[in-house]
Amino acid sequence: MPDARLGAGTAVRRAAITALVRIEQGAWSDRLVRAAAARLADPRDRALLTRLVYTTLRWQLAIDPLLDAAALPATERCALRLAVTQAAVLELPVPIAVSSVVGALAGAGDRRRAGRVNARLRRLFREGVPVLDPVRTVPDWLVERWGRTFGPEAARAIAAASTRPARPFVVDLERWAGRSPAGAGHGSDAARRSALVPGGAHAGRGAPATGPEARAVAVDEGAAVVARLAVSGPPGRCADLTAAPGGKTLLLAHGRNGPLVALERHAGRVRALARRLHEWGLGRTVALARADATRPPLAARSFASVMLDAPCSGTGTLRRRPERRLRITSGGIERVADLQRRLLEAASELVASGGVLVYAVCSLEPEEGFGQVMDFLARHDEFDLDDAPAALGPAGAEVADPRDPRCVLLRPDRGAWEGFQAARLVRRRREPAADADAG
Repeated sequence: MPDARLGAGTAVRRAAITALVRIEQGAWSDRLVRAAAARLADPRDRALLTRLVYTTLRWQLAIDPLLDAAALPATERCALRLAVTQAAVLELPVPIAVSSVVGALAGAGDRRRAGRVNARLRRLFREGVPVLDPVRTVPDWLVERWGRTFGPEAARAIAAASTRPARPFVVDLERWAGRSPAGAGHGSDAARRSALVPGGAHAGRGAPATGPEARAVAVDEGAAVVARLAVSGPPGRCADLTAAPGGKTLLLAHGRNGPLVALERHAGRVRALARRLHEWGLGRTVALARADATRPPLAARSFASVMLDAPCSGTGTLRRRPERRLRITSGGIERVADLQRRLLEAASELVASGGVLVYAVCSLEPEEGFGQVMDFLARHDEFDLDDAPAALGPAGAEVADPRDPRCVLLRPDRGAWEGFQAARLVRRRREPAADADAG
């Protein structure tokens, strides 16, 4: 049954159409939607705006073939998508799905545009509400790629999973750090606790309490798994080489006793992360620097743990960043894989004898994750592949990569997490030099 709130408010539809147009023009959804929602007074309207925009983006590729709207102005095209989303995905009655969008355009002074959109929608819905195929929400070439990697059935399941909303995941930092018992912490009875992340739970209804006062941080469960792989490494200095937006950095800072260095390349992200660390009282605890992780300004072989959550195509994050499915290309995957190789080489130089390098990507593509790790090991016999699932406790076996059970594979169709690939690489301890005078 549709949410009763879906029938409310043309102002929300106007904001949603505007946001969808700007995203089509190249904006990213997360900051744009937050900024647009902040201009709405009612928190229910803010939640509705987020739901409308993200659901439309997730289903856009399946909707567009029904519209024949490529030649239309962007505002009309996005209004049509929104109306179909409301009727076909959110199950709003067709008259309301149409009138709410048409009314939003007319209320903004676009009466001619509203009339054209109304006519197209009435023709579209004349024979009923179309049934959308979730597999069509992802580019065909990407589904075919996943089929070659995981099998056709799994590829369809991953595509379908990308249409489901991302669930809030919160980590209680007291439990994460082992300072409170397992039964304590944040979360309601409706929360589902994570078997992989100490103190982590998928929130139930309502906005979960997060921030310094709540001693809880919102991150994706997959990102928290990656941070746990680094936290469980040997004691000593730790480097987070691509730190922004900082959720994993906060987990590292609260889960390790040794000094933590965080690097970020982009100036705006450095400033945002600096503010976040200051809010958490970590401004002097975490050494934050603006730097290119392909040339890190850090001493070689001086870190017990290095975490590289590398920039990637993001094919595992289509649920949380749905516009990625509209922009990704096979050539883009090849380009980012080359960057990852250079980052991995640079990161490996920082790892001390016996130290751990955690490599991860929120991508499902083998050349970015598993293949990248295997290629690295073929070039570097001074590193061994550690058993990463074992570092996650008994539940780690559930996320062992079938290609090599020492690696981690989080598939989005098998949990509420984003898709991740991760591995732990250990630098072999050097044998003491033989005494030249011995014997």
